[in-house]
Amino acid sequence: MSSVKLRLKPTSTSVGGVLAFVICTLKVAYTNVQDDIVLLPILVMMSLVSLFFLFVEPITQKLKYHDFADKRSFLCACHSSSVGLFLPPNSDIRRSRSAGFIIPNFGDVASNFVILIGGLSGAILLCLKDVGEVDEIRSWQLEVCLPIFFYSTIAISFGSTYYHWNPSNQTLVWDRLPMTVAFVSMFCYILEDYLNKGIGSYLLSPLILIGVISVLYWNWTDDLRLYALVQFLPLFVMTVLVIFYQPSRYGGAVQQGLALLLYAAAKMCEDRDYEIWTITKKTISGHSLKHILAGMASVLIATLLVGNEENNV
Repeated sequence: MSSVKLRLKPTSTSVGGVLAFVICTLKVAYTNVQDDIVLLPILVMMSLVSLFFLFVEPITQKLKYHDFADKRSFLCACHSSSVGLFLPPNSDIRRSRSAGFIIPNFGDVASNFVILIGGLSGAILLCLKDVGEVDEIRSWQLEVCLPIFFYSTIAISFGSTYYHWNPSNQTLVWDRLPMTVAFVSMFCYILEDYLNKGIGSYLLSPLILIGVISVLYWNWTDDLRLYALVQFLPLFVMTVLVIFYQPSRYGGAVQQGLALLLYAAAKMCEDRDYEIWTITKKTISGHSLKHILAGMASVLIATLLVGNEENNV
């Protein structure tokens, strides 16, 4: 992602777009939301989004983003006694294919297995869980919000594998689409958990739509601003809620806090891809470590499903 550049004078296009966004948001908010506790964060987010689009230059996706540290290719020699081996750099892959199945960019591809485990663990626990008698909000979390999160996480593992197999802007779309859905669903889950005013269930559908649009908008215009907001603004709001608001109504504040910490660490590892690759003597890259930490965060969220729901009524 390119560095963020500020501008003192907004363009006429950005002013028009922000005005339309503010008018629509205010109309929907004041028509459907009566509780000030719910209305306040909506207005704050509306203001932050407006300022961001007015005074921040378009953020382009640099092609060097696809230049990851771990470029090792792994030869799966399934027909031989050995499991396989890493091919030397600049080896003739076409000739090597005759000896077995080749996995390119091995670390970044294989580490998606941890993300898959996180999604599957949550999906399996949801299927096995005896919900019992719960209130309407908890029922929505268990039957709508968490299923979306865990199945999106499973989709991320496949989308990310597809992307890292052949990194490009075109394949990156399939990594980012399910990622935005997962971000939004967990954001709405935590909003409902701490504010408990129907705000999470109210925002889920429009925010998922905005998340999908943010990826398509970047793909069409090469402007990452909307996608950056979808990714980082919910992370900031969730952190504030977990740290400063009253304890989670349905428990699991510790898991939520640790999951947010793991995801923040994952983003830092992503930004230090080559440095971590060098520090670990080319054993694991920062981006591969990002996948592992993100998968562990999903496993922590899955542990929220362990326990008796009847205690949460």
